[in-house]
Amino acid sequence: MKLTVITPDNVVIKDGEGYIVNDLSYIDQNIHAIQWNNDKGEVEFVDNSPNLFIDDLTPYNQCLVEWQTAKNKEEADNTPTEDQWEKWFRDVRNDLLLKCDWTQSSDSPLTEDKKKEWQTYRQALRDMPTTKTVSYQILADDLSHYDYPTAPS
Repeated sequence: MKLTVITPDNVVIKDGEGYIVNDLSYIDQNIHAIQWNNDKGEVEFVDNSPNLFIDDLTPYNQCLVEWQTAKNKEEADNTPTEDQWEKWFRDVRNDLLLKCDWTQSSDSPLTEDKKKEWQTYRQALRDMPTTKTVSYQILADDLSHYDYPTAPS
């Protein structure tokens, strides 16, 4: 594991993935940064003292807890809500409807029977919010899901 802690900036980077954490005040104020690479590391000081070489990360394990907390928070903040998934599903569904609008125009080359097939398909698309059997997330992500009606050939 590689770890970099930059105390003045409240930044913790683990294996190349960095987050601003809430609190590093438990680290000595004279420590500017901690660098760890697999089984050894260095502590860099604010007062330009020589770097301290370390072979035990245990005193700084709380930095890993802070990193994980910040990562979890960012993931939670970036997780779409059900309302957002519903909107994305409706955008997909509306796009499918838009692509077959031509089938219902008066100058469409389709036979009346084919127009009725397309009407049925389009109504099934419109009804999906009430007939769906899975979440909006699945429907927004997977247009091949069996809840989607099959377009006429």
